Amino acid sequence: MFGKVIDRVFKKTWTDAEVQRYVGDYQNSYLTYALDESIRIKSASGGATSAILIHGLESGLFDGAVVCNTRVKEGKVRAYFTIATTKEMVLAARGSKYVETKFLHEVLPLIRAFSGRVSVVGLPCDLSALKRRCEKEPQLSSKIVLSIALVCGHNSRTTLIDEITSRLEREAKKKLVDYRFRVGHWRGQLEAEFEDGSVLSKPTKFFNDYQNLFFFSERKCMVCHDHYGYNADISVGDVWLFGLKNNPIKHTGVIVRSHRGQKAWESAVTANAVHSSEMDIRSIMDGQSRIGPSHYNDTARHKAGKMLGFKIKDTVAQPVSWHSYLNALITLANLRLSEKPWGQSLIFSTPRPLLKFYLYIKKALESLK
Repeated sequence: MFGKVIDRVFKKTWTDAEVQRYVGDYQNSYLTYALDESIRIKSASGGATSAILIHGLESGLFDGAVVCNTRVKEGKVRAYFTIATTKEMVLAARGSKYVETKFLHEVLPLIRAFSGRVSVVGLPCDLSALKRRCEKEPQLSSKIVLSIALVCGHNSRTTLIDEITSRLEREAKKKLVDYRFRVGHWRGQLEAEFEDGSVLSKPTKFFNDYQNLFFFSERKCMVCHDHYGYNADISVGDVWLFGLKNNPIKHTGVIVRSHRGQKAWESAVTANAVHSSEMDIRSIMDGQSRIGPSHYNDTARHKAGKMLGFKIKDTVAQPVSWHSYLNALITLANLRLSEKPWGQSLIFSTPRPLLKFYLYIKKALESLK
């Protein structure tokens, strides 16, 4: 009850123009989770994405699903793509991957070599790039029958995760063999598994405090304004509403954008693969109310970038308030600092309480409208 009161206090008023601007075209929106508890266990959110993929494979909607996995080599976590053809392969790819990938470089050969139809899970920028390639390559396009976008604020370079895993190995005094960025309820925990089978868990802030401050962000994220995945059939993401915090099951927000997306979604619901209740799109936006608008406003980064030597194209022509400008300036300054060796030393030697205070300032700027 208290969480719902907080949500009402901080609820924003989204105009129709803002819904169109930030979310784009869509048909329906839902609050969901996978009905199979075993799917939810290691998922970053409610497991809805995994449930859709597993149902799609088992019902013959598609023959394979492009998913992102991670592997650990010499203590370093790296992402790579596979085409999952079984439930077990989908489950092996559960969870968020906050680390840079080579999407088109890896995914295009996989799809071209695959003999059947595929669904593709990717970040908004990945699916936009894939769409452009499909427009030039009809044979590639004919193989893709469903695309699912993961709502994305930005992605991080490997430098950040390498530092985090090095710290975990030093603490455990063992070699890392597996790693999950986020599991469990609400913000959850990161999990590190070591060669003797032991597991070390940390609050996700152990990694995410740096990530949320845009230290070690990929530069390409600065020129992207697509938070929700305009070019997908279905978009999925967390719904950070306090009213859901104490719910024993973590939920996923689902935005269905196309006819084939709606067909796939209804098939999963009918088969009891997912629990689904309609949710107003504005409530989903409330669950992403800080990062959604600031991600979209590349005009602010364009203006702030002039001071720091970044050339960022203004693609959305948005008004830039003092707080959106200051937030963009902090974002770009943090990215620039993390690209310098001395800056990296400064970042990782900063006391946690000071880092958290800095993050609160940035979140406050993002919250203003």
